[in-house]
Amino acid sequence: MGTSVKEMRTLQDEVKGVLRGGLPSRRLLFAAGTLSSILILISSLAPDSPLTSKILGSWFFGMPNGPLTISAIAGVPEYLIFAVGFLLGLFAWWELVRAVREGHYTLRDLVWMAVAWYSPLLLAGPLYSRDVYAYSAIGEMVSRHISPYQYGPNILGATPYLNTVDPLWGNAPAPYGPIFLWLSGLIAQVTFHDPFATMLVIRALAIVATVAVAWLATQLARELGYDGRLTLVLVGLNPLVVFHLASSAHNDVYMMLFLLAGLLAYARRHPMLAVVLVALATAVKVPAVVALAFIAWGATPGNDFRTKIRPALTYGAVALATIAVVSTATGLGWGWIHNLGTPGLVLNPAVPTTALTGWVDRITSFVGLSLGHATWLTVFRALGLAAAGAAGLYFVVRFRHFGLEKAIGYSLLALVFFGPVIQSWYIAWGVIVLATMPTKRVAYGVVGVSVLGMVFGDPYGGTIVAWTAYGLIAVAALWAVAARFSWTPVNAAFGRLSVVAARFADSE
Repeated sequence: MGTSVKEMRTLQDEVKGVLRGGLPSRRLLFAAGTLSSILILISSLAPDSPLTSKILGSWFFGMPNGPLTISAIAGVPEYLIFAVGFLLGLFAWWELVRAVREGHYTLRDLVWMAVAWYSPLLLAGPLYSRDVYAYSAIGEMVSRHISPYQYGPNILGATPYLNTVDPLWGNAPAPYGPIFLWLSGLIAQVTFHDPFATMLVIRALAIVATVAVAWLATQLARELGYDGRLTLVLVGLNPLVVFHLASSAHNDVYMMLFLLAGLLAYARRHPMLAVVLVALATAVKVPAVVALAFIAWGATPGNDFRTKIRPALTYGAVALATIAVVSTATGLGWGWIHNLGTPGLVLNPAVPTTALTGWVDRITSFVGLSLGHATWLTVFRALGLAAAGAAGLYFVVRFRHFGLEKAIGYSLLALVFFGPVIQSWYIAWGVIVLATMPTKRVAYGVVGVSVLGMVFGDPYGGTIVAWTAYGLIAVAALWAVAARFSWTPVNAAFGRLSVVAARFADSE
């Protein structure tokens, strides 16, 4: 009894030390991260939890009236359990980033930390998203020689594959490249057309691919002269990556796998191999073409347009040929190019283009000048894509200043921010690439953006992010008014914040 009391006091002292700004011990970090995953696992087992699908056949347990539901454990609301686990996990990850930046922990320590933290999640069904069930149905379509580029999963008719598919995607043609569709079709065949087994294999491969992404990111960071341990923490232990690429099994993980392999080849001075690998990434999902543009343009030294254009066209031709070979060899063709607007069916008030559409439509309707919500949505989405293109062009012009990986990472984030739809796993694109160059500002920026992505992925995240954005706009407006009318107390407060921000921006 005395030993347990002593251990409890030691733990309390450690927590107090962390609250005062000190670093937590290894034991505390192990415990906090592991407990976080256990709590999230428990909350996912609730019969009405929004974290996982509750349709019969979605998972082994946690279904309504099935085994291992939270209602048999306690009367505590499952969302409260989830919130505690969520915040505890973010705390553990943040403190681990701090510790590694200060030189603590070996690569071996971090690998064991990752295993301890996230192993409990292997017992949970796919979290946050039901897309993996749609992937399974698409795989069944491919295995039966039905083109997912012409039809949605509903074309399968009365089949168990449709039981767990989100109805939103029932008639939606696939916007994914031929590599992933071919892979999902192969999995459906290997599993003898069993929908549950197909889903399990797709998810297992996504977990393996996530581990490979973390390893490639670490290798690339070392090749670029950065601390591979910090990159491992920012990618392999990043909750955004683990939850939305590994657990949810989003096919974006394969895009990032080929993309990082291409960037690593480029860093090792194999530009043609890099182009082929990034072209394969594009044949999974189109956003990888951003990296292809930077590699094709940056492979030739100098800034003279005339000396760059010919090599850039050559690399572009190689990339196009690679995608053409894949599209032909898989027998799936180029239909995915026509379906790139499919994700735009999702409307989220936290997406800037959607939010602007809503506000402008309300205001113009009020004054009697409304063009209709659909028209305004088209206008603002077009403007958003133009803004993303302008941001990409800026990073091309400033290519040598930022470096290849930062330029690509920032461009991918701009594409997501200004794009027609924002998903948490989209945010992971730029985060993963940026984490390969983890300066102080980039490291903490990755943490901040990842936390935002995690909040965005919460069932209530869109509303939280939207109102947070409105609050920041209000604060900015207050700042502008205070500066205009010389409100001394308000200006003094903002002045102190500016000093803190400037010190952080000047430090590396």
